[in-house]
Amino acid sequence: MTTSRDPRPAAYLIILLGLGLAAAAALVPFYHVAYLLEPGILLAVLMPFLLYGLFIESLRGSWLLATGLLLLAANLVLVAFERYLRYDGYTDDLIYWVPTLAAVLVLPIAYRLGRRTDEADPSGTSSPV
Repeated sequence: MTTSRDPRPAAYLIILLGLGLAAAAALVPFYHVAYLLEPGILLAVLMPFLLYGLFIESLRGSWLLATGLLLLAANLVLVAFERYLRYDGYTDDLIYWVPTLAAVLVLPIAYRLGRRTDEADPSGTSSPV
């Protein structure tokens, strides 16, 4: 009997890291004396991880982790570039639509290719592709 590890705790950690990433992107400087929390930025960067959380029970372990790490890496690169390397008040609006676009592209592909076999077809027969 082979034992397999449950990938869900790692997926929950990815979501938690995404929350921290969203918070880091949403805290913007205010006249060099304070920081403001921008709720639109918080929601925009957090959205892929909220959508990813819907797929935790549907994807197989390796697909679940690969999808989460891909979303985390894409958002990390975007936030590092937009917030820390060239912050200009998010005037080019990339921070608003790129995270959700990444999730909309990656999650359906991961679901199609990596869904659990017990959820693929409830009747037990293979479905035509």
